[in-house]
Amino acid sequence: MTKYESQIYTINAPQDQAYARMADLRSFERIKLALSNPAALEQILAQLPEGKIKPEQIEQAREQIEKMEFTEDTLSADSKLGPITLAIVERDAPKLVKLTTQNAPVSATLWVQLLPKGEAQTALKVTVGAELNFFIRKMVEKHLKQAPDGIASFLSNVLAVG
Repeated sequence: MTKYESQIYTINAPQDQAYARMADLRSFERIKLALSNPAALEQILAQLPEGKIKPEQIEQAREQIEKMEFTEDTLSADSKLGPITLAIVERDAPKLVKLTTQNAPVSATLWVQLLPKGEAQTALKVTVGAELNFFIRKMVEKHLKQAPDGIASFLSNVLAVG
């Protein structure tokens, strides 16, 4: 298994709160609600770096997120390769949530590590591991190297208090 790690990110929430949100994937349902609320969507857009994300990309992301389904243990989404599910397979409160892909063409594991950073913040590190043959790895390696930081950046905002 090839592993790719993110940098350390900061979540503006105590470790126990960040863990509680990560350990119950239903908490991500609030993203769908925010994207369907025009005022909340404007707030989200204001936080994005200017010029980095095109309006059509935001609309595509909104459409994808609208189709996602969340349970306590799973997040299911449609992809270009068909439906994919991420399932929590391990919880080690309050410091680790491990997820694996199900019904996916590639076997992958996602480790979300949470460590206290003072009383009001949490350090976050994401590791992505994937079982890839040599040829596939060469085709997707660039994206896999970027994935942990993209996921960690996203989670550092979503898991924050607010």
